[in-house]
Amino acid sequence: MHSSKYLSLLAITSVFFLAGAALATAEVSKPAESKSTETSPKKKQVAEIKSPVPRGPQEKAKGKLVEVKEESATYTVEAKPLKIIAKLSGVVESKHQTPVAMDLNRWTELSIVSVVPHGREVKKGDLLFQLDTKALEKKIRELEVGMPLKELDLETAKQELEKMGQTTPLQLEEAHLAMKHAEEDLEYFFEVTKPMRERSAKEDLKSSENYLSYAEEELRQLKKMYDEDDMTEETEEIILQRQQNSVDNLKWVFEQTKARIDRTLNTSIPREEESLKSKHVLKEIDFASSEKATKDTLIRKELDVEAKIRAFDESELAFKEYRSDLMQMAPKAPHDGLVYYGMNQRGKWTTAPTIERKMIPGGKLSMNEVAVTIVDPNDLHLRLTVPENKLKGLKPGLGGTLKLEWNPDLELQGKVESVSRVPYADNTYDAAVSITADAGAHIVPGMKATAEVVIYDNEKTLIVPKNAIERKGKASVVTMVNGEKRRIRTGHSSGSMIEVVEGLKADDKIRKGSSEKDEPVEEKNEEKSEEKVGEKK
Repeated sequence: MHSSKYLSLLAITSVFFLAGAALATAEVSKPAESKSTETSPKKKQVAEIKSPVPRGPQEKAKGKLVEVKEESATYTVEAKPLKIIAKLSGVVESKHQTPVAMDLNRWTELSIVSVVPHGREVKKGDLLFQLDTKALEKKIRELEVGMPLKELDLETAKQELEKMGQTTPLQLEEAHLAMKHAEEDLEYFFEVTKPMRERSAKEDLKSSENYLSYAEEELRQLKKMYDEDDMTEETEEIILQRQQNSVDNLKWVFEQTKARIDRTLNTSIPREEESLKSKHVLKEIDFASSEKATKDTLIRKELDVEAKIRAFDESELAFKEYRSDLMQMAPKAPHDGLVYYGMNQRGKWTTAPTIERKMIPGGKLSMNEVAVTIVDPNDLHLRLTVPENKLKGLKPGLGGTLKLEWNPDLELQGKVESVSRVPYADNTYDAAVSITADAGAHIVPGMKATAEVVIYDNEKTLIVPKNAIERKGKASVVTMVNGEKRRIRTGHSSGSMIEVVEGLKADDKIRKGSSEKDEPVEEKNEEKSEEKVGEKK
């Protein structure tokens, strides 16, 4: 009797259980506001039938679905620990590090002869690497030998310039006087020489003509006188012949004088006039040309001397700078520390692979290239790379736990020293964390590590699910189980939970949102999140 009653009850329970599961699934998909606080007849019947029946594991899971549906509509406010930790990765970096680069004045041939190994511990003043100096020493000797000759050449040029500065005005004055004399000669020719020569020529011609006329008249008178005597004596013939010869000679002189005068007036004087005119024009041209050429010569000499001065100064400066470069071809350690090849950028040795290939005998360094960096291993901090989504709440003064990648079992304590607020090219930020370590801990720059920085730690605070809060403008509002809308003030959040600092108290019951997070599977994840939020180390 009892067995048949039990079987009958079990059959009825199975039927109603299937109906209840379907109803529960439909109820989960509805908004939270549409749920009624009263239990429907079907639900009551399912609960009454379910309670006395033993459940297997699967039946318990199915029963849990109904219970989760009921519990997911409300949330009881509890005071739990809330600890927010930002887990970040970074690189150990020395606070005191000095890059060593070949910042020479002139010399660019940087060939390695010997070098200290990477990681070697050095003291201040120790040799870091030696560069080849043979070619540089030869260059210095050449400059040293050539300097006296250049100095002598410069002094000679200066003396020539000084002499030219004194003679140039005299040369210009001489050219000016020559032009002035030519002008005066031309003027005198027109005013005096030409008129007088023309008159002299005419007077000579007139005088010759008069002499001829006098002689002819005298001959005519003699002939007339001797013809009247009817007898010519031998003496008279001689006198007449002499007079005739004189007349003939004067005729010849007259012809010569006439020809000479004609040439003088029509050729010699005009030619002399043209010559004087040309000479005057040439003197003017010579003066203008000489004036420009003399001044240009002086300017060229001045420029030449300036060029020689610059060349000498440049040689003198090159000699000094090359000697200074020679002194830097064997760089020394600026302080105690470890030798690292390359340059450190944000805790990473970005140029180390390239520099390592060069730091061998015969390797070629480039000018201003950081060859080695001397780091102090006793003054370290951890440089963190912070993604933008983990920047919130991170500030100087926060503490945290550090773990080295090579030794995760070693936990170190540190404190945030600084946080950058300007992103780098990869949209990350920098933060520096101090390192407190035992003297025996092996920590050197370049080691990778992680830091768990405690952003917020409250041992007892009220927390609620985020999906239970409505945002109305700048206000945050929750709905109590009785339907009351209550304004609250929130604080820190972690995962799906958020802190309430004002507006609620422990054991208050609020309605949760009807999002997908209210479904059974998501609620399990939410419970795990709450446990994580609530756990206290």
